[in-house]
Amino acid sequence: MAVRVCCTEIQLRRVELVENYSIHLTRLLDVLFNVGALTEEDLSLIRGSSVRGERDCMRFLLDVLNGRGEESCRAFFYILPSIQDGTLQIGQIGRQEHLKKHKEILSREHSLVDYLSIRRHTSGQDETRQLTDITFSRQAGYASSSQCRHESTGVGDAFRTCADDICVFSDVYGSLLSSQSSGVNMLSGVAGSGKTTVVRRLVREWAAETTSHKIVLPLSFRELNLITQEQSLQDLLSDHYIHLKPFLHDLLKSKPTQFLLILDGLDEFCYPLNFEHTPKCSDPERVLPIQSIVVNLIKGNLLPGMSVFLTSRPHAVSKVPPVLVSQYYSLLGFSVDQQKQYFEKNCRSPEAAAAVWASVSSHKPLLLMCHIPAFCWIVSTALHDGGSCLYPDPVNAKSGEQEGLDKDDLQIPSEMSSKPVTITEIYCCFVKSIVLFHAQGRSEGSHHTRLQHAPHVLAEMQPVLKSLGAMAFKGLLERRFIFESSDINSFNLDSTKLSQVFLFEILKEDRASLTLEKGFHFLHTSVQEFLAALYYVLQSLSGSDAFSGLKPRTGRYLQSALKQMGSAVNKLSRPRRLFCRRIKKALRCGEQHQSGHMDLFCRFVCGLLVPRTRLILNGFFPDGPKMHLLRCELSPDLTPPFLLHLLHSQLQSSTLGPERQVNVCHCLYEAQDPGLSQRLQGWMKVLSQQASDQSGSVNRDWSELAFLLQLSPDLQVLHLDAQGLDADGLSRLLPVLPLFSTLSLGQNPLGSEGAAVLSLVLRSPDCCIERLWVVATGLGCEGLRILAEALKENRTVTDLRMAINKIGDAGAGYLADLLRTNRTLTDIRLRDNLVTDKGAEILMSALKENTTLKYLWLFDNKFTKDGVRKLKEFAKTRPNLDIKVCI
Repeated sequence: MAVRVCCTEIQLRRVELVENYSIHLTRLLDVLFNVGALTEEDLSLIRGSSVRGERDCMRFLLDVLNGRGEESCRAFFYILPSIQDGTLQIGQIGRQEHLKKHKEILSREHSLVDYLSIRRHTSGQDETRQLTDITFSRQAGYASSSQCRHESTGVGDAFRTCADDICVFSDVYGSLLSSQSSGVNMLSGVAGSGKTTVVRRLVREWAAETTSHKIVLPLSFRELNLITQEQSLQDLLSDHYIHLKPFLHDLLKSKPTQFLLILDGLDEFCYPLNFEHTPKCSDPERVLPIQSIVVNLIKGNLLPGMSVFLTSRPHAVSKVPPVLVSQYYSLLGFSVDQQKQYFEKNCRSPEAAAAVWASVSSHKPLLLMCHIPAFCWIVSTALHDGGSCLYPDPVNAKSGEQEGLDKDDLQIPSEMSSKPVTITEIYCCFVKSIVLFHAQGRSEGSHHTRLQHAPHVLAEMQPVLKSLGAMAFKGLLERRFIFESSDINSFNLDSTKLSQVFLFEILKEDRASLTLEKGFHFLHTSVQEFLAALYYVLQSLSGSDAFSGLKPRTGRYLQSALKQMGSAVNKLSRPRRLFCRRIKKALRCGEQHQSGHMDLFCRFVCGLLVPRTRLILNGFFPDGPKMHLLRCELSPDLTPPFLLHLLHSQLQSSTLGPERQVNVCHCLYEAQDPGLSQRLQGWMKVLSQQASDQSGSVNRDWSELAFLLQLSPDLQVLHLDAQGLDADGLSRLLPVLPLFSTLSLGQNPLGSEGAAVLSLVLRSPDCCIERLWVVATGLGCEGLRILAEALKENRTVTDLRMAINKIGDAGAGYLADLLRTNRTLTDIRLRDNLVTDKGAEILMSALKENTTLKYLWLFDNKFTKDGVRKLKEFAKTRPNLDIKVCI
């Protein structure tokens, strides 16, 4: 260029340069300084004018260059052609580095948790291979349910009765991380079903992936609860993910569709969500209360097009209007095969896994609870260190060691003892296992030595367990499952190692932008209910009121001692009456909560009153004058008669609803009532029509029968013919219906509503039904249509008997559609169903495509002689198909 040409060009192109290159000002200043075109003083002056904006800074730079002369202006035009491309390239490199750092941080934060380190760890092993897959159901949106049940008792039922699409983790992962994914996806699951594990696994697998189209931003409602001041969404995310701050604003503004925002634990959010009256906001920089940010995110006002993944326990799902949820997932938990696989992966030897599985699979109440993954973990923890937790037997244990058994293998009980059967016994073994093998350190002494010292250790740990139980009980009464540091301090649990094993810390102090406080919750809500029951029974046995024991501790001991001394005479005169009253009060707590809250607590209380169960925790319950309250006059090892009398009186109450009656049955099972088998035998006599009184058949408590049938693992055939069983009664039996190989429901008024219940049974992943007999049940054409749709998916039913159901030719058409796809059915009997020649033609057309059916009985239908002739001629063409027909 000629002299002064570049200086002149800057003046001529001034407007263009300011317009097009102001956004690259920072990069321009850095390069011009590096090549010597600008001095430090120039940079200071230019950057000092930044308060006036980028354009004014650019004008100032052009003036400085012009004053510096032709060489500086030449350098400016030399770097100008490449500065834009270079800036973009460098920005992309920086963004990729930040995203890589983001993935590394999330991968560390979301490592999979194994609380007690029971799982076998192998160096370099992929931890996802150690995971047992969990079963999900999937549907478009969700429907609110008004049913109130304790969520833990409904898991097995939900697994069996789900009518939606069944899927696994890879399906959920692929759907959420796809580029087309948007809107709100919700995951519902009970406590312990694996919601947080799903979130952790999703984040870790995304972090390991190199081709994902999404950027994952996980947050928990536990953390959002601690935000008390208003702030903007952009500030919230920038504070939480400070390593993304340099380009987060541009991403949120330009491409919100590339984000997957995870909001974990909606049920724990302490702020109300008002979807009707919260003001609309679409500006991520606008300052709002945290609940308003959440509402606008879910409604799609903030960052439209972004994917949101909500997780929640079932009772809080209704906080979000169904219309806002595009995809709804339910965590069903473990199928039976997945349960077995879990124990194989989580026990140290195949022999130990086989022994645990044998114990679980032989008792249906345990098997049902093991649909919850956390309960499987509790079972493996309880039994992994030895079935001898139930009845310590030093002689057999010693002989086992002499025979060369590994000390970490499962100790199979001797014939003199027995395996844990009830849920209470499992949790007693669980607590004992933690106290002996985890809180004290696994390296201290052999397995046998620690079992020998169990009574001493449990007695030593009793004050801490009692304090944990008191806090757990107080939390149950207040319906609170998250505890603060002040709660820990008030119960003197802040410095105890045992409490650190039972309590899980949910907030860390390293996120100063959100909180400096910690929160705690028990390993599982059922553990909280068990420890609460342990505390309640201990207090009741000692003559104290468990409710009064929750008052502040400061200055309490002297007052309590004086109060007890003052009422000693009165208590000594009526100890058994007071004790019975307190147990009745505990059971009444469960009755008052129709939602099922405290149901497990009541079951645990009943189970802990059994001497055989308390023997597991020998040493925790002190031997003293109060122990006679639990002794039975006939045998000191039997359940106290007053408890059985109390539960039986509840069961006979006319005001007790079906769900409450089922829980009383569970309490009787935990109390090891020998009368349960007699009640089942009585039911069997009635069902086989051997009982003399049939007057109450229509009003029978089918919920009780459903529970009792769970206690009979060898029963494969269920005959419920002519019992006045309607669709509502059938739905109460739904949890156990899939478990039978033969299900006979003839001569009951089921109708199409009953067919809808049966369709759930047939679609159940646990369905074992091979013979389904629904003779004269009023199904009609519509009922058959519903059954046929379910049988298209079913792969177990081979024998379908549905005579006298008035299905007509339309019903024959639905059956024909089924036969075109079903390859399982071999025997269908349609006697007296109003089928005419037209229906016969439809069936024969379908049978040309079906080669698996062997028997088709069509007696007593509306066929003409010509129709019968055609059916017989068709039968001759199919030698392997037996068609029975008459006019």
